[in-house]
Amino acid sequence: MTDAGLRILDLLTMSEAGLRLGCSAKKVRRLVADDVLKQERFGALVRITPESVAAYEQRQAAGNEAAAP
Repeated sequence: MTDAGLRILDLLTMSEAGLRLGCSAKKVRRLVADDVLKQERFGALVRITPESVAAYEQRQAAGNEAAAP
């Protein structure tokens, strides 16, 4: 398998990213459009990097901790 083929196995679909974040695939697409999440394209396939999802989760958790009384 090529390096690109191996890399795509580590990436998330819009639905998978949504499940991990607890939101819809449509919300994931909006986060990509707003440059909050990073996407990678392989021809017609669009995948989300797990690193960008983890970073978004950390930012959300940090924001929630700061807002807690």
